[in-house]
Amino acid sequence: MKQWKPLIASLVVIALAMGALAAWKYLGGKPGPAPSNDNRAADNPPPANGENSDLKYEAVPLEKLPELDPLGLWPRDGQRMSSVEFWVMWRTTGFSKCRLLATTDRRDWFDLGSTGGEDHYLQASLAYFGSALTFAVEFDAGGTRYRSAPRTVYFGQGAHFTRRSFEFSLGDGKNQTFPIEVFGRNPRRLPLDSFIGVWFPDDLVTFVGHGREREGDDGGEIAFGVQDPDVLNGQGCMGFLEMYDVVTDTYDRAQITFRR
Repeated sequence: MKQWKPLIASLVVIALAMGALAAWKYLGGKPGPAPSNDNRAADNPPPANGENSDLKYEAVPLEKLPELDPLGLWPRDGQRMSSVEFWVMWRTTGFSKCRLLATTDRRDWFDLGSTGGEDHYLQASLAYFGSALTFAVEFDAGGTRYRSAPRTVYFGQGAHFTRRSFEFSLGDGKNQTFPIEVFGRNPRRLPLDSFIGVWFPDDLVTFVGHGREREGDDGGEIAFGVQDPDVLNGQGCMGFLEMYDVVTDTYDRAQITFRR
């Protein structure tokens, strides 16, 4: 038996050494095989989308509603917008409580705001949705709640107004003009039929004259005019001026308010 003791002792030492080596590997004493691409992706997740990380809109569930577009809904489906922020506009035949909704995937919808009345306009921002935004409008008509067909608009860098709204005071006399700032294109290179006034009173004639370019800058001013303010009978009014950039096939609208 004595002759086996050295052998048994050696086997015990070898077993202990192998166990220690296995434990060392398990606890990280030696790196294992390189991780696969999937593992690397899991270890280094992509950063959150910066455009949506500060999303201020609230996601809302949608009930099933019949589909109908309100009057004059703008922008049109597939239209390219030259400003990151743009107006969504529509009209109803009577007083209506409306809601503007937006999405990027047509599954998660966000409430962009509500309005009441007959003339409706709310701002949407592509900054929160990327280069494309799908929107829909909910409204009441004839005692029934409707939702418009989804429309998708896209961002296309072009001539746009520097502000979403402008306000001017009307004076006395005819053919009064007011400067409106434009960015993204020399306004002298935009034909006059690139502009159209919408939602102004029917009797009010508006026009656009050539303005001036800004030195060292890609923009300038146009002259937006009112032919005869007397038709307003001493009242103010509100409308929108649309600009179309044929070079980039993009649209923009600015709200124009006249005070008396």
